[in-house]
Amino acid sequence: MNMDLQKLFESWGDTAKGEYIDQQWLLSKWEVVEGVVWPIEKINLMTQTIVDGIELKKTDTLADLGCGGGWILKQLKPYSKSVVGLDFSQSMLRKAVEFCPSEKLVCGEIGRLPFHEASFDCAISYFVFLNFLDDDFVEQGLIDVLRILKRGGRALIGQLPDQSRSQDYDRAKSEYFAYCAKTFKLGESHREVCQAPQKLFDIEKLRNFLQREGITYELKKSFNPFYCPGAEPVVDWRFDLVLHKT
Repeated sequence: MNMDLQKLFESWGDTAKGEYIDQQWLLSKWEVVEGVVWPIEKINLMTQTIVDGIELKKTDTLADLGCGGGWILKQLKPYSKSVVGLDFSQSMLRKAVEFCPSEKLVCGEIGRLPFHEASFDCAISYFVFLNFLDDDFVEQGLIDVLRILKRGGRALIGQLPDQSRSQDYDRAKSEYFAYCAKTFKLGESHREVCQAPQKLFDIEKLRNFLQREGITYELKKSFNPFYCPGAEPVVDWRFDLVLHKT
C-alpha cells in the first residue's frame, strides 16, 4: 500500500469535524465541499443501487472493504445478516466507531485482507479502488477480495472511472457544482486542500485480466455521485464491477 495515500486518509479522518458525521464527508473523502448535504432521496438511490447490484439478501454476511467512516456500512446493515467494516486508516475507523458503534470494525488493507478464506457471502468496496493507481495492486486486490468470499458469493467493486469517458465525468462534475453553488451555502473545498489520486480504468485491460484469471464478472452502470433532482440515477462514465465466486 502506498504510504502517502494512507497518510492522506489519516489526515482526512483527523480533520473531519462532528458536523460531517451524517453528511458526505465520511463517504466521498476526496470530493467534499463544506455545506453540501446529500438529501435522503440521493442516499436511498445510492443504497438501492448497491443492494441491487450485489443482490444483497438479509441472510448474507457482508464485508465493507475501505469502509472509511462507516457511512455506507450503516446504510447496508438493514439489508444483511451482519456487516464487518475494514479500513487502513485508524483515524477514519475512529469516526466509524462513532457512527456505527455496534458493528465490528477491523484495521487492515485490501490485498492483504485479515480474513480467512470463504468468510463472507458478499463484499463491497465502494469509492475505494479508484484510489489505487497501480494495476498490479488493483489485480492483487481483486483476487484477495474473491478469496474471502464463500462459494456463490458476490463482490461489488464500485465507482470505477471509465478512462474513455473522463470528459463526460468532468462535464457532469462541473454541472453538479454549479447546482450546489445555487442550492447550498458552500464552505471550504477539501479537494483543493487535500488532493487525492484517481485511477482511470482501461475497461478492455481489466476484462483481459479477469478473463485470464478465469474470474466470473459483470460490469454495471454505477450510481450517479453527482445526482440531483432531475438527473439520471445511474451513469455509464463510471461503472461497478461485480465479481462472482464460483
